[in-house]
Amino acid sequence: MKDIFKGVAIKIVSLIIIIVILCGGGFLLYRNFANNLSDTIKHETANNVEIVREKLQETAELNTGSYLCTDVLTRADSRKFKDWKIPFTEKSFIVSYDGVVKAGIKDLTKAKVTESGNTIIVRLPEVEITETSIDNDSFEKLDESNNIFNPISIEDLNEAQKELKEKMVDRAIEKGVLDIAESNAETIIAGMLENSNDDYEIKVEWE
Repeated sequence: MKDIFKGVAIKIVSLIIIIVILCGGGFLLYRNFANNLSDTIKHETANNVEIVREKLQETAELNTGSYLCTDVLTRADSRKFKDWKIPFTEKSFIVSYDGVVKAGIKDLTKAKVTESGNTIIVRLPEVEITETSIDNDSFEKLDESNNIFNPISIEDLNEAQKELKEKMVDRAIEKGVLDIAESNAETIIAGMLENSNDDYEIKVEWE
């Protein structure tokens, strides 16, 4: 009788040991699977963020707004001795130029890319004036009063161009070129970074 109970006890203990081993093995397998799955998800997210960063770096500068204008500038001056204008040395001219003011993001590599769930958040630097250029072929001298004692020089025309560019920038900003550039940048960048596999969504924000 004792042998019977002893045999049954051994079987029960053995069964318990087998169950414990199976449960332990199953737990280890589950833990390993969960860790691998987590690593895979993190790796995919990291890859998605890197993909977006690379696309932004490839583009670098992005001009998304422009303002075309024709501007007229009048300049007049005289030779001076200290604060006194020397008589009969006055010169003046009126010139006209066509130009363009461009606005956008100068350096897209400064954009900050992060992830939240399945959304990639792109924080862009502020838009700014990226270029101001004058079409020299459009130059037109509307009026001129030269002076043999104080002739119009190349330096005068260069200064006039510099002043014209400043006027063009002020007018472009007044006409809303920065707002236009910002709105267009959101649309263009969202389209440029669009994910065809629906692995993530793009959200554009501003600094």
